[in-house]
Amino acid sequence: MGAQAQLAGDFYLALSEDNLLNGFRRRAGLPAPGKPMGGWYDPDGFAGAHPFGQYVSALARMYAATRDARFKEKVARLVHGFHETFAPDGFFYSSTKVFKEWPCYLYDKNCIGMRDAHTLTDNQEALIVLREMTDWAVKNLPRRSDEWYTLPENLYNCYALTKEERYLEMARAYDYSKDYYEPFAHGVNAFTPERHAYSHVNTLCSAAKAYEATGEEKYFRAVSNAWEFLTTTQMYASGGWGPTERFVRAGQGELAASLEKTGNHFETPCGAYANVNLDRYLLRFTGDSKYGDNLERVLFNGMLAALPPQPDGKSFYYSDYRPGTRKEYFGEVWPCCSGTFAQITADYPLDIYFHDDHALCVNLFAPSQVRWLHGGHTITVEQVSEFPQSNTTVLKIHTEQRTRFALKVRVPAWAAKPVVRVNGRPVSAKARQGSFLNVERTWHDGDVMTVTLPMSLHFEPVDAQTPGCVALMYGPLLLVALTDGPVRLQGDARKPEEWIQPQKDDPLAFQTRGGAVIFRPFYLVTDQRYTTYCRLLVNEQEPRQ
Repeated sequence: MGAQAQLAGDFYLALSEDNLLNGFRRRAGLPAPGKPMGGWYDPDGFAGAHPFGQYVSALARMYAATRDARFKEKVARLVHGFHETFAPDGFFYSSTKVFKEWPCYLYDKNCIGMRDAHTLTDNQEALIVLREMTDWAVKNLPRRSDEWYTLPENLYNCYALTKEERYLEMARAYDYSKDYYEPFAHGVNAFTPERHAYSHVNTLCSAAKAYEATGEEKYFRAVSNAWEFLTTTQMYASGGWGPTERFVRAGQGELAASLEKTGNHFETPCGAYANVNLDRYLLRFTGDSKYGDNLERVLFNGMLAALPPQPDGKSFYYSDYRPGTRKEYFGEVWPCCSGTFAQITADYPLDIYFHDDHALCVNLFAPSQVRWLHGGHTITVEQVSEFPQSNTTVLKIHTEQRTRFALKVRVPAWAAKPVVRVNGRPVSAKARQGSFLNVERTWHDGDVMTVTLPMSLHFEPVDAQTPGCVALMYGPLLLVALTDGPVRLQGDARKPEEWIQPQKDDPLAFQTRGGAVIFRPFYLVTDQRYTTYCRLLVNEQEPRQ
């Protein structure tokens, strides 16, 4: 995670500001050095420089995570350059054509960019820009057009920032309750094939924000029920979903069928961004570790498996789960996934730790450090981890004086027989799979908590209708076969460790007995051909599937 976040920070910091602002300046009749970036950033194209707001948002988040002044300074220059291009009536799009095609979508992206620039870098001009954009949007933005239903999350956030009622009025105008949230709230699966997958998961974050802002239970029921439908009827073993950017009909075996029909199985950076954001909301609302488990799965097998962005704008867009395929870049430059790639990698610090008034919660196992103000004292927890290369993480406590608080650690559902010690001694608290271990005690400076989470091999079928089409998992990691075509395996599905063994020189590489098939974690595969799902044939003494 840290390496990918560093790479993303360097990449987006290096983007030419003149190129990013070129289309806006040309539309405003200003001198426009630089050049059009093309693809989905073509100022006159259907998307019209649409990732601009996401890039500003990501740079602001990167500053918040690193305190590197270069990010803050770049945000300030981009905000000011963008502001200079506003028309006298407040029109801010790169062209009138773009406004006709994607008005709500682009207002949404620029909204989050300016809000983050203000709240995370203390940029005062960004707040002015946000208000001027909204002055225009209130008068001119259609109330039902393109992806309007993703807007309320940002509108509620803008209301929290400004206390201006118009943001609440717009959030209500774009509410998706009748056709989408309410069916989920009543236990009806509203993931239907005609709906665009990413945006219809992303809008669930608007429902989550509506619950947070209003307390209306229907919104919580909607997002929690939708999450269950998403993870049980739509999700591949990787945590991805949405073949050809659409949902599948539940219970029809369509996930398995999609492995032959398309190579566009998961809109990865965008889908991961929406999924992880939803997991974060539900984890905060409930404290249920299953949301942390899902967040971990989507990050490792989705985002961390994505190819890095290229200087010419080539971006990783789709994860491909076909037999014998390889990872490829998207055909057009600067797509939507270039914006969410920037944002989700900047958000990694938000995924590792959570807290309430009494406890600090460790959700992900990653080398990191967090400072927490508790009871008037600053507590620092340093996490030393090489997960998943090692299944042990070490938490070192640094505190000004001894302090009583609870330290909670997620014990994933995949972790059989976890072992937890404090200062070398076993703890009395129960470390139960699929829960948060709660260790409450008076902590002293220098205390050390060690958590070992054993990983094991297991198979996951692509769907219930096709039990013999399986992916091999190691803990939360999707393992893919390094082959150029379909793979047929034969062995006891209940005991894969008896016929699939780790390689001696790599703790995360496995091979079948005799070395016929080699498996590697999907997130570590770059240019090799691979097969995600294998056909599993049971041994003769086992019942056939």
